[in-house]
Amino acid sequence: MDLGPELKHRIAEMQDAGITHFGQLLSADQAAELRSYFLLKKVKDPYRPDWTPFLPDSSDRHPDSHIAHHSTQDILQAPYLLSIANRPDILAIVEGVLGCKPTLGYLATWWSYHTENGAQQAEHFHRDVDDWRFVKLFIYLTDVGPENGPHIYVSHSSPSPALRQIRRYTDEEVVGAFGASRVMELTGRAGEGFLEDTFGIHKGQPVAEGTRLIFQAVYSMFPLPYGPKAPVMAAKGVKLDDGTFPDPWVNRLYLKSE
Repeated sequence: MDLGPELKHRIAEMQDAGITHFGQLLSADQAAELRSYFLLKKVKDPYRPDWTPFLPDSSDRHPDSHIAHHSTQDILQAPYLLSIANRPDILAIVEGVLGCKPTLGYLATWWSYHTENGAQQAEHFHRDVDDWRFVKLFIYLTDVGPENGPHIYVSHSSPSPALRQIRRYTDEEVVGAFGASRVMELTGRAGEGFLEDTFGIHKGQPVAEGTRLIFQAVYSMFPLPYGPKAPVMAAKGVKLDDGTFPDPWVNRLYLKSE
């Protein structure tokens, strides 16, 4: 793909600040369609594997469950998401950042909930170490204000030598190392998305009100340990929203070629 000024600018943003904002990747109607779709699909708490799967807005959720994930099959069969993960402009930016053709290493869609337990797991500041190089696409599928669990990212933290130990960090440690001005609270309307280098320090703010539904695509160099162990769906007949077919290499972990 021939890179124009906008894509070059986004690649430079990723290499410098670690994040680039796309604005609306889905319309309000498309985001609403996805919410309706996922509300009818059961989810599972990854931290409570023995807990019975439940519908996202049901009372069957464990009271301490702060997140619940949809299955890979339900994500692949959802409208719009695989097509967005394969958008040529997004893949071009990712390739420019990684320095190689990307692998779609992981797809996830999950709900975040309010609990009385405060911040849990990835709701504390941390760095991801998924691969040698990797970036992640996030798309909000619900409106996300300050009380709805916004993603928090520390710009310019990826290449920084500060706080390189792989552990959870307190807000005070992060602000002390980078300054409050670098800590970005990413609120947005349903359908808005951003691409991020999550070796940079980040967290998910705990949900205080409502619920949050988010989609994530992880672009890596190699297969990821938490990704699919075998292709999930046959590639035959899978067509993207623009009428093209998914790239066999990019999608090889999810779509089985003949």
